[in-house]
Amino acid sequence: MTLTKIIGTLFLSVMAVSCSTQTTISALTTIDRSVVNHDISADQPKQSLKEIPIDALYDLLVGDIALNRSQFNLALEKYTHQADATGDIEVIKLAYGIAQYLRDDAVLLKMAQKWVEVSPQDLAGHQAALEAYVVNNNVFGALDHGSWIYQRYDDIDALIFIGSVKVLDSKQMQRLHVKIDNLALTGDKESGKALLAAIFYEQSKQLLKSEVKIREYLALKPSDQRGILLLSQLLHQQKKYNAAIRLLEDALENHPSDRKLRLQYARFLATVSASLAIAQLELLRSSDPADQEVNFLLALLNLSQGQLATAKEFFLEAATARNLSANAHYHLGTIEEQQNNINQAIVHYSSVRFGKNYTIAASKLSRLLAKHRSVKEARQYLQQRRILQPNKAVSLFQVESNLLLSIAQPSEALMILSSGLEKFPANPDLLYERSLVAGQQDDFVLAENDLRTLLSQDNKNAAVLNALGYTISVHSDRQEEAYELIMKAYKINPNSPAIIDSLGWVLFKLGQPEAALGHLQKAYKMMADPEIAAHLGEVNWVMGNVKSAMQVWSEALEQRPKHKTIISTMERLGAFEDVK
Repeated sequence: MTLTKIIGTLFLSVMAVSCSTQTTISALTTIDRSVVNHDISADQPKQSLKEIPIDALYDLLVGDIALNRSQFNLALEKYTHQADATGDIEVIKLAYGIAQYLRDDAVLLKMAQKWVEVSPQDLAGHQAALEAYVVNNNVFGALDHGSWIYQRYDDIDALIFIGSVKVLDSKQMQRLHVKIDNLALTGDKESGKALLAAIFYEQSKQLLKSEVKIREYLALKPSDQRGILLLSQLLHQQKKYNAAIRLLEDALENHPSDRKLRLQYARFLATVSASLAIAQLELLRSSDPADQEVNFLLALLNLSQGQLATAKEFFLEAATARNLSANAHYHLGTIEEQQNNINQAIVHYSSVRFGKNYTIAASKLSRLLAKHRSVKEARQYLQQRRILQPNKAVSLFQVESNLLLSIAQPSEALMILSSGLEKFPANPDLLYERSLVAGQQDDFVLAENDLRTLLSQDNKNAAVLNALGYTISVHSDRQEEAYELIMKAYKINPNSPAIIDSLGWVLFKLGQPEAALGHLQKAYKMMADPEIAAHLGEVNWVMGNVKSAMQVWSEALEQRPKHKTIISTMERLGAFEDVK
């Protein structure tokens, strides 16, 4: 019996397990069903038979049993070993599929390379290699296989997919463009070089070079949708808004039913006129009412126009699409909260289980629960989410801490952050958060220790250097040390208003009010923050600029009438008495 026949038989049971556990295996790894459905010895032409060593058979059986028991790591170990040992294409494909499912990028690449080595003309093998190199962020390997596919199968998407690799090193980018120029593309395929170069120039923010290349590509492929979309995007990024819109208008005259062109056109119009953008999206919706991406964009535009009822209808439709569900429910929650429909808002916020709005939805939900039901229920919700979604636990610890701070329970907030650090030792987000809360609680020792721990992880973190310097300045007489730390932060990020404010404040503490005033004025001009206003007002006050001090404080109190720092500063300096 051939090794391929054995693997075909084993694969039947693997597929059964995959169905029962909802395991998804890429189409790239689908095994030829003829191997399973036919008796090779009876139906196929004679082929050389391969004796199977007992250890190979043992590994394959163990791998099969492991898959049946959902022990995927063990299965991957066995199949990978036999893929190397036998070079059998079906074992390689199966190992690749398991590595893909487990997101084991190293094994994924190894099996893809083996696949192409064993079957160098197999399209699926090159597709697998392209995917593996992209996942491993290896742009040169991806370029080899993407260009191979494009040249032989005219698949421009394979070439474009290479562009998803992020190239951060400028020298690597230079080498890449040289390699693109030297790609062995022939005939009309050579135009792909210009498209690929445009994609990477755009990635490195060399927008003019990218525009030149994409126009070079469009000169050869004037009706190519991808080229038009990229050029319009480049024009828009360069703030050539009218040119981008005109380009898409012209393209739509020739291709009025092209969804992607019209969708891009609507997005760009939204920056000029919401009503014109809505009209374009309605055209798309008339041809496909179930296009949830269009419904979601219509919802956002109607929301921006204050049309809450219409926005709600479109968000409810968009929420049926899994990739849009979380964002749609988040916006539905904000609408219901705005309309004081608290129970409905809670339902929608609780439906946000992933995505960019997950943390803010959890925060809003916990505050609604605390206000309208009980603090206990709010905290129980956050604690349950931490158990059910451990990958979100750090942000949920922060949400609970912020909730407790908002209801004036700073000691409890400090405890919950400490609990988080017990589970996630030295987590930078939790350490930074706890240092701030500890500072508010006048626990200077804990605040300084946490910030120094953060500095031991990254001694060039400007925000941490600034926080530590400011904390030392406020809570001790070690002003020279504080100044050194803040100056390090300032040299790293000289345009941060928070750091400029700290620099001004520590200079004031060092007895240099004139030098301090210039920095504080600059910081306040950059960001009219009440904390900066408190500092600027105090320096002006001490220098005898009473009118300027009162003006700064008054402006800040108009925005934040009960701001504690400003009020306590004015009380300490006797400014209220001066007003009387």
